[in-house]
Amino acid sequence: MNNDLFFENDLLNNYSPSQQSRREFIKKAGSGIFILFAVGDTLLFSQESVRAPQQRLPSDFNAFLRIGPDGRVTCFTGKIEMGQGVHTSLPQMLADELDVALDSVEILMGDTDLCPWDMGTFGSLSTRVFGPALRAAGAEARQVLLELASENLKVPRERLSTENGVVFDKADKKNRVSYGKLADGKKIERRANGKASVKKPAEFKIMGKSVPRRDAADKVTGKANYAGDIHLPGMLAAKILRPPAHGAKLVDIDLSEAEQIRGVQVIKEGDFVAILHKYPDVAEQALSKIKARFDRPDTGVDDKTIFDHLLKVAPQGRATTKDGNLQQGEQLSKTVVEETYFNDYVAHAPIEPHTAVVNIEGGKATVWASTQTPFSVKGEIARELGVAPEQVRVITPFVGGGFGGKTRNLQAVEAARLAKLSGKPVQVAWSRKEEFFFDTFRPAAVVKIKSGIAENGGVSLWDYHVYFAGERGSQHF
Repeated sequence: MNNDLFFENDLLNNYSPSQQSRREFIKKAGSGIFILFAVGDTLLFSQESVRAPQQRLPSDFNAFLRIGPDGRVTCFTGKIEMGQGVHTSLPQMLADELDVALDSVEILMGDTDLCPWDMGTFGSLSTRVFGPALRAAGAEARQVLLELASENLKVPRERLSTENGVVFDKADKKNRVSYGKLADGKKIERRANGKASVKKPAEFKIMGKSVPRRDAADKVTGKANYAGDIHLPGMLAAKILRPPAHGAKLVDIDLSEAEQIRGVQVIKEGDFVAILHKYPDVAEQALSKIKARFDRPDTGVDDKTIFDHLLKVAPQGRATTKDGNLQQGEQLSKTVVEETYFNDYVAHAPIEPHTAVVNIEGGKATVWASTQTPFSVKGEIARELGVAPEQVRVITPFVGGGFGGKTRNLQAVEAARLAKLSGKPVQVAWSRKEEFFFDTFRPAAVVKIKSGIAENGGVSLWDYHVYFAGERGSQHF
């Protein structure tokens, strides 16, 4: 068995401790009531023993909500919307806990200058892990409002209740004050401690109800902006020379024909070669004129030998579950079945390919990227440009699917590199061919199972080995 922690360590390595402080966030957001809350380590990221000392998640906070003087509620989070519907479902949770109308709740997602740090959006963690934390923050905010209203209305807190953005006296409903008035002119900061009681399902008025998705109309009418819809003055489209195989080295290149096409800018830095032009189709045409020769490595592995190769190079496994005695289990088995299962590499194949736009101006890079991990992009680009993380802002528009494939951000790094070399805004939008070649894939894997059925029909033997797919399926029995 092999527990592959590459994905986790990669994200942690791209985390920079020099993110904006809580004070800076609050200062930017203006007056209001602020509830800070942290989701903390969860599921995939709970294995402290395998982390290097510098790989620690932020202990401060990674999301907050604000109630402004206008009574509107805003949640700031590093999560992103990529079709799963959290742009609607998370505000539903917050509206219910705060007793406000759904249309008074806004959510700002995936902007590294405005939102606190977040590991990323994957593994179905937004709803089942971030969601409960958001609800707890909403419950905490409601308690703060009740405390403020008690002082404002001169009424014991026990006599107060909330509805539709208002705190009122249960003994005299005309004696009331709005959330906006309670927040006006104040800057109150509170950390959610999980002690405020969240609502029970029977109390839900908005959660669990079918409501129109906030992004639906814009997406079906074409108004929604994705990274590929970002167009800046003077922006150039990039087409990059790709090797014919992973690991292939550039041996010889002739750029003369490409350079003759009007308006083309050719970038060559080592083996990295790109064509820039105002129009992507012209850049593509120029790219086709390049004559390049590569030295292709002989890997000795193909689609017919990959699984034998995986078994041959598999490292020492780690047992996740042990119980009983395998030899005794086999002796007790009336029937023994032994099979080996093979799992091919599988492309994520999102509808929207990897795309990014980078503009460097005044020493600061602004990035619009199709990514599941905006803060990881921030770290990657800061390293590529040789600048402090504070000099990089990542904005995540709507993302057209990811399925885990948009946690690596090569297209954004390429765009940043080209923007620096050309001195102009650059867009890198992968073709479908590039998507199937350079995207990360679900790993190929081998699973070996030996099982036995006893005389009474019960399972008497279960010997399960998984190679190169983490612990997947290993804890079912």
